[in-house]
Amino acid sequence: MSSKLQVKIKDTFFSPTRGPVSLKEIVGIIAEALQRENGCRLIVGTDSKRHTDYLTYVTVIILYRVGKGGIYFYQRQRSEVGRYSLQAAIYHETALSLAIAAKLDDLLKQEGLSEVEIEIHSDVGNHGKTKELIQEVVAWINSSGYTAQIKPASFGASSVADKYTD
Repeated sequence: MSSKLQVKIKDTFFSPTRGPVSLKEIVGIIAEALQRENGCRLIVGTDSKRHTDYLTYVTVIILYRVGKGGIYFYQRQRSEVGRYSLQAAIYHETALSLAIAAKLDDLLKQEGLSEVEIEIHSDVGNHGKTKELIQEVVAWINSSGYTAQIKPASFGASSVADKYTD
């Protein structure tokens, strides 16, 4: 059975400080930081915003140097997925985050960094319409081998990605 949900991964992200960067360049930046510093968190999150005829999905990759700030990269795409269903939009957000995390994970392993833990920040929480989706989304993320964070701890999706959904 084929899935109707298709996730397209673009190779180019944008950094407010560095401009356009490829996934491979992002992995180089992450690898360099991880070799220099302890206490880094690697986060992937996606948020969406509904417009009249489509949704804007923004996926971020964040290298958070705990106590020292961080750097992030984002990509924006339009889709009709989730136009009529909040559940479909949340599933698409999760699928985008998981696809980017899997690609990052592969590229990091190619660089010899096999122990990097990736957090997936989901825009679901115990308050509001998304609370019924928490169990499914968290189980999907965890069963994919990543650590799930939900609101209010999921700042990657609810704060950073959210800034670029317009």
